[in-house]
Amino acid sequence: MLVYVHGMHARIEKMGDGFGLRLPERLLKACGLGEDVNLAVRDKTLVITPARKAARTSWAEAIQKIPQEALDRDYAELQAFRETPEEWDAHGWQWPEGSNREEV
Repeated sequence: MLVYVHGMHARIEKMGDGFGLRLPERLLKACGLGEDVNLAVRDKTLVITPARKAARTSWAEAIQKIPQEALDRDYAELQAFRETPEEWDAHGWQWPEGSNREEV
């Protein structure tokens, strides 16, 4: 879907204790935005992106659909891996330095 937005004007309005920005539905759909969004500020620009689904959403249901034979086979195949210590596990892990994300 192509949505022409060049030159689109919107007004920020006072709403209760905060402010609101009304956007056309066609624009939201074109961006893949729903009711929940993530907000960020990059170089004094407001960036709105679709909210990510919670991690592991619907995993329990997906696991229930796996045949027990497949679970038993995978468990047996991974037994040696589970019993082998990893050097990485012994020292832990840390986020890399120098993240360029601006958060509000």
